Amino acid sequence: MSIEKLTNTIIESAQKKVKGIQEKYEQEIQKIKADTDEQIKKLTQENNELITQQQALQQTQIISNAQLKAQHELLKTKWHIVDDIFQKAQEKFIASDEYINTIKDIISKNSDNNSEIIASKNDFDKLQKLLPNIKLTVNEKLTGGLIIRTGRVDLNSTLDKIIQSLKNDLIIDLSKILFDRKQKYF
Repeated sequence: MSIEKLTNTIIESAQKKVKGIQEKYEQEIQKIKADTDEQIKKLTQENNELITQQQALQQTQIISNAQLKAQHELLKTKWHIVDDIFQKAQEKFIASDEYINTIKDIISKNSDNNSEIIASKNDFDKLQKLLPNIKLTVNEKLTGGLIIRTGRVDLNSTLDKIIQSLKNDLIIDLSKILFDRKQKYF
């Protein structure tokens, strides 16, 4: 065998080995590419499911927040209606004849000769005419009713205090009359 033949045989053998190695690596590359494509497909599907879940959660949160806001606004409106009812009741009571008689009763039951009666500006003139012998002063901040001061003790019979007390007692019954009885907002 000549050197040339031997060289050609070695080169052919090397080329066959290179071709075999290339085919083996091509198969491995194809397998890795297929595995990678499968993993990408799986991750994409998982990511899409996660995005769908997050979107559903966000949508639920948005709806829930909107419902809460609507309930809050409804509750605010109901409180406004209740406050308005009590305000109108207070105005009607002040305009009635029963109001001044109630004031006189409070004074006669809770004061003595040493008591100071603090009245609203609107009630001062009426009380001065009806009860000229009492010690009477004006408080511009009072909307109605009075405060009886005996020594260091004050009896708060202001209309605001009386209405607040009545409001606390009547709020549940009033809300049942005015609004749906099944809802418990108050």
